[in-house]
Amino acid sequence: MTHPQLSFHTVPLQLAYRDAKTGRAFPLKRQTQIRVAAVHSEPSDKPVHSECFLPYLRQRFFYYDSEQLHALIHHFTRDFLEDKPPEQALQYLMPAEPTLEVIAISDREDTKRRRKAQREIPEILQTTTEPYPPGTQTRKSVGRWPKAAWERGDRVHSLTQSLLDTPDNLLLVGEPGVGKSTNVYEAIRAAVRLSKERDEDRALTFWRSTPQRLIGKAKYLGEWQAICEEVVQALQQVNGILVLTDTIDALKAGGSGAEDSVASYLGTYLAKGQLRIVGEMTPRALEAAKGMLPAFVHRFEILAVEEMDLPTTTAVMKRYRAYAANNYAIDTRPDALDLAIALVNRYIKYQRNPGKQVQFFTRVIRQAHHEKRQQIDAAFVLQQFIQYTGLPPILLDDTKPLPKTRLLDDFRQRIKGQDPALEQLAGVIQTFKAGINDPAKPIATLLFAGPTGVGKTAAAEALAEYFFANGQTHDPLLRIDMSELQHPAHIGRLIGYEQGRDGATPGKLIQHVRNKPFSVILLDEIEKAHDSIFDALLSMLDEGLLTDRLGRTADFRNTIIIMTTNLGVSSGTPIGFADNRTDQVSIGDIKAFFRPEFFNRIDRVVTFNSLDRQSIEQIAKRELGLLQQRPGLAQRGIALRFSLRLVEEAAKVGFSPKYGARPLQRAIERLVVPVLTGWVLGGGRADVLWVDWGDGGVEVRAR
Repeated sequence: MTHPQLSFHTVPLQLAYRDAKTGRAFPLKRQTQIRVAAVHSEPSDKPVHSECFLPYLRQRFFYYDSEQLHALIHHFTRDFLEDKPPEQALQYLMPAEPTLEVIAISDREDTKRRRKAQREIPEILQTTTEPYPPGTQTRKSVGRWPKAAWERGDRVHSLTQSLLDTPDNLLLVGEPGVGKSTNVYEAIRAAVRLSKERDEDRALTFWRSTPQRLIGKAKYLGEWQAICEEVVQALQQVNGILVLTDTIDALKAGGSGAEDSVASYLGTYLAKGQLRIVGEMTPRALEAAKGMLPAFVHRFEILAVEEMDLPTTTAVMKRYRAYAANNYAIDTRPDALDLAIALVNRYIKYQRNPGKQVQFFTRVIRQAHHEKRQQIDAAFVLQQFIQYTGLPPILLDDTKPLPKTRLLDDFRQRIKGQDPALEQLAGVIQTFKAGINDPAKPIATLLFAGPTGVGKTAAAEALAEYFFANGQTHDPLLRIDMSELQHPAHIGRLIGYEQGRDGATPGKLIQHVRNKPFSVILLDEIEKAHDSIFDALLSMLDEGLLTDRLGRTADFRNTIIIMTTNLGVSSGTPIGFADNRTDQVSIGDIKAFFRPEFFNRIDRVVTFNSLDRQSIEQIAKRELGLLQQRPGLAQRGIALRFSLRLVEEAAKVGFSPKYGARPLQRAIERLVVPVLTGWVLGGGRADVLWVDWGDGGVEVRAR
């Protein structure tokens, strides 16, 4: 640090206590003023980076603009202290204002380092890229992967030598989670150190960016090409290599197609040897890139990164366990680590080792730190996995049996009069618990066939709640009305990335599964969708994967796909009270509608029949009972009791031969709710309220 200066800053903090169980914050009434000492370089008008050190907080960072120094000091102080409880944060108060004493040390190597640090960095690199690896870490963040390429020493060494000794552009290719980014990080860090030892004045520098960031400030036609040219020239000036993340996006950024994209433009500099790039892609993205712009791909040396086998992954996780113990004082019992590895390996199919293991264990460490745990046991790991996936404990524990009668009893509480359908749903759950469902496909692909209003959607909701709702704050069911997708152009609403568009925003289905991979997907009235939609869904039903035109994949292997249809309902059988009902769904009619390649990808056709009188009344009784959970009654402690006459009348009025039991809720809202509202607002008080059906309609009285 040249010409160090000492300054003092008052930083207002909003400290808060946090509940360890719920995570809720309870902020202090007033802001806390923290006096912070900062040691920093003398301000300079030149575009060189300066250093700032906060001695009492042990925080260090670099900055380029002295006008931003004050704001950065506030930022790093808040970032370090505001997540700590007040009693811990206040321990960092300065006991007294310190003084600064400067000791000059003359050293040839130190002089060279200072001269190197003062070398001007082109402004274009400051606005479009960032130095990579980043500078000194401000602090160790608990629950963050330490960026160590454990058990990948040979790969990192080979990659480092390629960076140092060859002029090649490097493209690491592997599935998500195999460690591409970590390998690049470790190799670049080693290459920077070794190149400085060889010749500090010509040491390699690395600059990370994305295609979107490179051209983000372009406002008019042709400007982004000028920006890219300036970046290339700046990289040559600092002996720099561009680390291009989201490399596949370079084939769509900038133009309407790959031929006039950023990749095509930069390819000319790659061909002349005026630019070096290090990038990453998945195998599917690589195949897509070869088809779109083969000349760009041919400029790279392809380095395959394979998935780690389980023994090697286990060795990595043991080293991560030791790292957490040494750096965060959080010990993990061996059986807890074994359980975490087993659960992730069995149930997380949409990622690869070691990435998926690291991601889950990082979550466990972070939560343990938040709860101030010093040890992680198997019970804590299981609890975190339930919250991570939504899967119930009974499905995760192989030692606990799950009899079908128990499942049927649970579903019968919500679905009335559809025992044959519930038998099939119970079979899906038992197959999953036994671990013999096909791991290369969705958990199950089901077609719910039957008349309107007999419980198909309710069954999907019940299945979603049973499978994936444990410990979740979001709804695990995604419902898509397929009647809105009756034109080929509507496929973009579903999966996005339409041909001729830049594909910046994925479709509704893709976005949901990427954010919530453990879900039930309900494709309602599937027969009304356009034929092209069926074609797009074939790979999802068969392989559990959907890939866009840039090779980016969404994984459906942890989802249950449910499609509903009214096809095959016999028109000659009345839809309504069917006391002597038979199977009303014709599987032959369904097969005749769907193409064989689509129908053959469906695991089960689950048929729903018309509801008999007893089932309708049971549904009516259940819907009436749900009124008691409404806040206006629950807060007053009022229990509702319904007469048999009311239940029968609600079933009669609320059932439609055309729409089944679906209008029942509307009938209850129209007949019962207004009467209860009038009684409550009229000042009525009672512990139990009797609701009956009389000559004048709904009647209520206290009991």
